[in-house]
Amino acid sequence: MMITGKLEEGNILIEKTKDIGRLYNKSGFGQPLSGNKLQLSLIEGVFLLDEKKIRIYQNKKIINFQKLVELAAKKIPEFEIKYLAFKDLRKRGYAVKEYDGKEKITFHIKQKVNNQIFVSVFSERDFLNIKETTDLEKYVSKKDGKLWFAIIDEEGDITYYDVSKIDIKGKTKEHTFKKARGVFLKDRVVIFDEKASKTFFEKEFYGKFFGNGLQLSFVEALYLSENNLIDFYDVDEKEIKKDKIEQVAHKLQPDIKLRLTVFRDLKKKGLIVKTGFKFGAHFRAYTKNPDETHAEYLVHIVKKDFKSIWSEISRAVRLAHSVNKEFVFASVNKKIEYVRFGRLRP
Repeated sequence: MMITGKLEEGNILIEKTKDIGRLYNKSGFGQPLSGNKLQLSLIEGVFLLDEKKIRIYQNKKIINFQKLVELAAKKIPEFEIKYLAFKDLRKRGYAVKEYDGKEKITFHIKQKVNNQIFVSVFSERDFLNIKETTDLEKYVSKKDGKLWFAIIDEEGDITYYDVSKIDIKGKTKEHTFKKARGVFLKDRVVIFDEKASKTFFEKEFYGKFFGNGLQLSFVEALYLSENNLIDFYDVDEKEIKKDKIEQVAHKLQPDIKLRLTVFRDLKKKGLIVKTGFKFGAHFRAYTKNPDETHAEYLVHIVKKDFKSIWSEISRAVRLAHSVNKEFVFASVNKKIEYVRFGRLRP
């Protein structure tokens, strides 16, 4: 027998005890009210009407699907994308509830076994805001929950991301090196000493071999310099001060200070850090010897006010996933926060 409901003041009331049992007790729809009534939200009502599981009346007149959708669109901001995510999650078996405890968190899912899930829904035309994202992640973590992002594209398809703060740690210990001489060549530094080159590469995988020498990126060279492990010289064998190299590096690579800040932190955490250019990120990071494993992480460095269109995020995460790596934002503020975006199939 068809469930029936009455539309009153923007909500749908269910009054029959049997209907309440079917909706709330068995399927988790609605919010119980005093007087043995059940209140459904407009999103829940549209879903049930779409599934042909309910008949809804207003002033004794039946309301069709279009009429209810139009009403919901007037009352609920961004109703269409919220509804598409709600419908998809419901069809996957999740007891989804609308959430009003935190702005930008759209839905809440309680689970019997695993942690509760908080879902933020976005249109592909929205922007990722890294500060907003880290704020949401902190809020959810305090509630011992998981944060999912649901991105709705213009055709109504949904991409889900599992968003979490990550404490990246590696197993590489920093070694003791003898100071080496580095020759500055326009946009890199080369160590021509064969023995020093071999030691830097074999111990911590700095640089890439250049003949019998070792070419270093600016960030590697500056890091070694600040640890008093390298001095700089030009091709005429005149010493160059570190400040001069920093000026050139900044001119050619304006974000060099950000890169060096994160490089320094990742090295401190025991990781091997190499360029991530061919993967569209700043760094790729290894937790152990690169001869034994592929890089586990692609790390992209952003400032605290970073924003991006979702298509860029989708491209980056999909690429990382396709090469068996995790995509991580390193958000630099007073401290560095690492936020992982993982492809998710709910």
